[in-house]
Amino acid sequence: MKIQHPNLALSRQAARDGGIRPVWFFWIEARDRDNGSAQPLGLWTGDEDITVSVQTPAGGTSSRLYLGGCNLSVDGIQYVADLTDNPITVSMSQIAAPVQQLVRVRDVRLAYCELHSTTLIGGALTSPPDLDWVGIVDEAPVATPSVGSDGGIALSVRSELMSMLTAINPAKSSDAHQKRRQPGDRFSEYASIIHSRKVQWFKG
Repeated sequence: MKIQHPNLALSRQAARDGGIRPVWFFWIEARDRDNGSAQPLGLWTGDEDITVSVQTPAGGTSSRLYLGGCNLSVDGIQYVADLTDNPITVSMSQIAAPVQQLVRVRDVRLAYCELHSTTLIGGALTSPPDLDWVGIVDEAPVATPSVGSDGGIALSVRSELMSMLTAINPAKSSDAHQKRRQPGDRFSEYASIIHSRKVQWFKG
């Protein structure tokens, strides 16, 4: 069960009468193409750069710099009670300098991501950003527009938990694999030839 910050819950309850503006904070750790090191980058839906403290999946807080002016938007968040894997879409402008650095210079494939949210009322955040999503980038198509059209970049971000639960285990029950896990293990010593043996089990 997700417990919201009291101020955030109150702002959402009052949205019907007073209006509301959702605010998203997107954190991504793409890899450097040269050395493979993680290069973190924060983007948010505002126009100016901002430093805020956010919740971390480990339960603590972290002060981070989020860059604005990227036309960031989020779509597709669903909270379900089963193991359905519903990816979200994080869209942004392809001409913003930080986004160009992210997708052109760095490698976003399977990059670790965090998504936080709160609301904005009267130019001020109503609460510290709540952690909404932890995932990895599944797809990152860049839409190059024709003359007079709009382009953009839409990252498809899958839930990290769901991707681990639905992953296929590549391990094989072979003698070589068993020995890699535990030297001296002879459980699968004859696994490669036993299928060719025709044994009549009812005979002694």
